[in-house]
Amino acid sequence: MAPEVLQSQSGYDFKTDICSFGITALELAHGHAPFSKYPPMKVLLMIIQNSPPGLDYDRDKKFSKPFKEMVAMCLVKDLTKRPTAEKLLKHSSFKNAKPQELSVKKLSADLPSLWNPVKANLSLKDAAQLALKKMPSAEQEALSQV
Repeated sequence: MAPEVLQSQSGYDFKTDICSFGITALELAHGHAPFSKYPPMKVLLMIIQNSPPGLDYDRDKKFSKPFKEMVAMCLVKDLTKRPTAEKLLKHSSFKNAKPQELSVKKLSADLPSLWNPVKANLSLKDAAQLALKKMPSAEQEALSQV
């Protein structure tokens, strides 16, 4: 969540969407939301009080310098310094991108599979439904009353 959403009395504008884009880029890069290991109330305080999250220039070496700069630009707390979408699209991380580099297949290659948890959940649901089908009607009725 953008800091201005938590602090503003007058609402927010497109600059908040730029911040959301930066947060989404971080989530895609790291596989989780910034501050995700903390309870929600602590996260709200951290958003207001701390420096914005970002990509570490040493730890996140696999990401290009322009990408790191672009994410940092999106997450600047000072709204007057946060770029517009038009300015952001002119940034070298977009301007010099080749279509193949932006393909969904390439961008999602290192992301964890979303299907595995869904598949596991479906298997549990199927097993529960199968167990109910094998159960005599009287037992099913008794369970539905619980």
